[in-house]
Amino acid sequence: MVIADAGIPVLLADEHEQALERGLERVRELWQRRIEAGRMAADALEGKLALIELARGFERLVAADIVLEAAPDRLEDKQAILAELDELIGGRAILATTTARLSLGELAEVAARPDRLLGLRFPEPIPSSRIVEVVQGELTSPEAMLSALAFARSLRRTPIRCADAPGLVLARILEAADRGPQEDGELRRLHMLVEACRVVEEGVACARDVDLAMAVGGGLDPPPLAAADRAGLDVSLEALQRAAVELGPELEPPPLLRRLVAQGRLGVAAGQGFFAYPRPDRGWEQRPVKLERHGKVALLWLDRPPANSISPEMAQALREAWEAAVLGGVRALVLASASPTLFCAGADIKELQRMGPEDAARLASEMHALLDEMERSEVVTIAAVGGMALGGGCELAMACDVRVAADSASFGQPEINLGIIPGFGGTQRLPRLIGVGKALEMCLSGEPVSAAEAFELGLVNELVEDHELLDAALGWARRLARQAPRAVALIKRLTRADEGLRAGLAAERRAFAQAFASEDAVEGLAAFREKREPRFSGR
Repeated sequence: MVIADAGIPVLLADEHEQALERGLERVRELWQRRIEAGRMAADALEGKLALIELARGFERLVAADIVLEAAPDRLEDKQAILAELDELIGGRAILATTTARLSLGELAEVAARPDRLLGLRFPEPIPSSRIVEVVQGELTSPEAMLSALAFARSLRRTPIRCADAPGLVLARILEAADRGPQEDGELRRLHMLVEACRVVEEGVACARDVDLAMAVGGGLDPPPLAAADRAGLDVSLEALQRAAVELGPELEPPPLLRRLVAQGRLGVAAGQGFFAYPRPDRGWEQRPVKLERHGKVALLWLDRPPANSISPEMAQALREAWEAAVLGGVRALVLASASPTLFCAGADIKELQRMGPEDAARLASEMHALLDEMERSEVVTIAAVGGMALGGGCELAMACDVRVAADSASFGQPEINLGIIPGFGGTQRLPRLIGVGKALEMCLSGEPVSAAEAFELGLVNELVEDHELLDAALGWARRLARQAPRAVALIKRLTRADEGLRAGLAAERRAFAQAFASEDAVEGLAAFREKREPRFSGR
């Protein structure tokens, strides 16, 4: 149902014809309820049902890109079905299971390709849920996870990365809230905070994904960890200590919360809690790039919701913040995002659609000039990347001297999907960092790599848990800010002494304008806006 809802054809397969008919009837009933509730047009029903094709037996699944197994949660039955499916499908096809009770490790015992087995959990029947929990087993490959995350986004749902553990993250935290009386909002909040901390401590999901699940799936604004940051973690700790005395040990403050308070990470007012928050210098509060100076160390915060996209305005804001930091005598600079969900999603697509080739070339030239200046400067630059760093965001990070990535980070150059090419240095810096072969793969496929793979490739210098990202980046900045500025500048220039890079960057600027002037670029940008597959002609 969820897949057909997104307009994607579905082959519903089962060995029993009656089960197929029951499944289709169940889907029809659910859509009919939507129509009766006014949440779906009546004339849309037949079109949606037409996307679902029934097949007795599994033979036709051999051509599928992803096979989703949804049998009842009996280990032996599921293992038998998965073994049969695994034998049928091949290549890069993904085999997914919907189980929220059984271990992927146990299920993987029967799979010949356990690296392609993962979990896709749809938290229903929670009415407001718009998430998919993508579960990674011990043997699940990063490539399979990235494909599953992309598939979840194609369903117009928000993917949440989870480790292999019983239960749904969303349901687990909402059920914890029900331990408190319905009328006592504060007690319910404390129960959710404790459970959310436990999910993070157990490694089931990172802080970012926990709050994303609760915001998008549970409709909570603010979600539990961000709410605690706003209230003050020290305040939440004291409230839990009192509640534990009165109501019992289930409200005992979690070790994660105690540790953050002991570190002075008290939430929004302190600039850090479960997440990091800008505390910009006076005059920089309302800018899309905020400057925050602490002696010889500074932070540049990307803060242009919803995606920190790079537009001419953003490029100018980056330039102004950079120049102010340099003129202020800063020796190390951390480039961070004010959003806990992403670093930078690349160029602003709406702005690109309004540009001609000359405007696009001008934007590329401005970004090239800034990134070249950063590379040659005696100021050490550190990118603190959490969430997506795509397109121009990835290029911005690559121009920094050091890249620290959170577990939630991903890096990619998806411009090919728009019919254009990377325009801010991606075709030149990426192969120099990770090698020509992998760089070509990323640029030609448009598919991102996870933080773990980026670390293995050498694109990332340090990989940390999400809530440690800013501390780790500032640690690099404070250490490197003590080095001799002249020596820093010389080392940076000599290490990057590559006349081929300069020529390559100039060629990229010209090629970016040429690609932008093509009919394929017009089609790619329009398809992105209209949320459809582009139809490229080669013109």
